Amino acid sequence: MAALEIGVRRDLIARYVDSAKINWAHVALAQLIEAGFVDRVLTTNFDPLVSRACALINRFPAVYDLAASRIFKPDQVSEQAIFHLHGQRDGFNLLNTKDEVQRQKRRLGPVFDEVKRGRIWIVVGYSGENDPVFELLARVRHFEFGLYWIGYESAPSPHVEREIIAPAKGAHFLGGVDADDFFVSLAQKLECFPPNYVAQPFSHLHRTISMLAPYGAPHPEDSEHPVFRKRRFDICQVIRSELDELISSRERGVSAGYYFLAGNYDRVVELLGQQKLTGMSQSDKDALGWSLAEQGNRLHVEARESGSEGRFREAMQKFRQAAKILSTRADALYNWGNTLFDFSIMKRYGAPEVMTRAGERLLRQAIKKYQKVIAIEPNYADAHNNMANALTDIGRSVSQEEGIPLFNEARRHYEIALKYTESPDVVHNNFAKALHELARITNDQQAFDDCLVHFSIAADFNPKYYSVFLSWGNALADVARRSGDRDTLRKACAMYRRASEIRRSDSASCWNLIGELTRLAEMESGMEKTAVLEEVASLRRKMARLRRARARVRTHNQ
Repeated sequence: MAALEIGVRRDLIARYVDSAKINWAHVALAQLIEAGFVDRVLTTNFDPLVSRACALINRFPAVYDLAASRIFKPDQVSEQAIFHLHGQRDGFNLLNTKDEVQRQKRRLGPVFDEVKRGRIWIVVGYSGENDPVFELLARVRHFEFGLYWIGYESAPSPHVEREIIAPAKGAHFLGGVDADDFFVSLAQKLECFPPNYVAQPFSHLHRTISMLAPYGAPHPEDSEHPVFRKRRFDICQVIRSELDELISSRERGVSAGYYFLAGNYDRVVELLGQQKLTGMSQSDKDALGWSLAEQGNRLHVEARESGSEGRFREAMQKFRQAAKILSTRADALYNWGNTLFDFSIMKRYGAPEVMTRAGERLLRQAIKKYQKVIAIEPNYADAHNNMANALTDIGRSVSQEEGIPLFNEARRHYEIALKYTESPDVVHNNFAKALHELARITNDQQAFDDCLVHFSIAADFNPKYYSVFLSWGNALADVARRSGDRDTLRKACAMYRRASEIRRSDSASCWNLIGELTRLAEMESGMEKTAVLEEVASLRRKMARLRRARARVRTHNQ
């Protein structure tokens, strides 16, 4: 941008800003401002979309353009305020070069000092890359009421993790969430969503019209005589009368759609659950179907956390009902399958590698649900992935003759999932683990080689995926045991080290590393052997510290 003249830069920015639309993150943020949960918004964007979203609900927080003003008086900041840190589309200064924003950083210090007092910080839609504003956040030693960095990716970028995210600073990362979903969910939880212009549009317009002063519209034949002026029609009164009629006829009862948007799924089911589907509008069917699915998801989470068979069965009943509605059938069947899968794991004592008769029966039921999903939506990647996982679990527990066809079918579903998935790291990891199982059972070297390739690809997609490095280490250790190759064993140890770095408090990777290093020490000699044994001793001390720490926590909880 620095290579462009100021006027060219301004025109380029204007084209992007003018074509931008208010999104649902802005709408929900405006609701949070209206409800009093948010009183400061700091943005490096030039667009006025937050202000526009607030204007839709007749809320007008003060707007401060800090690129145009060198004066900042904390005691005179309005109760609710939006700060444009680098300027705004129609402002006198739009700061977008490295030198410009670096100079601006010095002026923004007092703003951050004022904002951080007594407030929770939420950072959304901000990368922090190549922006000195990030340095102002990084230099905060402790966020008194916490900072929550919301990211679309599953893990923070390295500079955010290094400079910001640390429990000691009160800074936390929430990944895998986009801005729209985060703010809408937050506003739902705080009971200030949806906005009135969605839930009660005529009442909202009525309140907006009420803000106008009374005025009688002139007629062409009017004279200025006071008698004639008194006979004029009040424009607002005419509109209000029509809106009163619409409110009475169209907003008499609160719709199920309103409760659905508010996240009150129980109320939606209460309103619509006893009605016949044949007499419902499509919008009511959609609201009921998705509300039943949300109830099922909630019960599924409770069942998984509590191990309650009753909760598992209640969740499946909700998905059974949701599957009767065409618009939610595929997703309901998919989640029904997932519930059966997790129910199966519970029946296998929480260990996927273990199989019981009850666990296998539930897995086969899950497979049937995934098959129905795929019949409806052939490109449903998650259904293919989870079906392949279920086939793999059964394949490892039956005879080789029965298992190989199941592994081959699982392979086909993983390959389809990889074509359409939005989570390639997860699918590659699952595929690799399935190939490792197949290789272990058949002693097929090609399957071993293929599984290592898929682990490598998964790690490329997500370098902080603990399960990838733990399972990759297991596969390499298995190859090393079969071949006796020392270099392969060293690679296995490297994978376990990486896993233990990602999840420092987890014991599985450490114990596996201790075991394989002990084997490696038997192959080494001299200084190399001494170094390996020292690492084993260090890891054993670490595990002893972890055991003592966990014992203290258990004692405290008791």
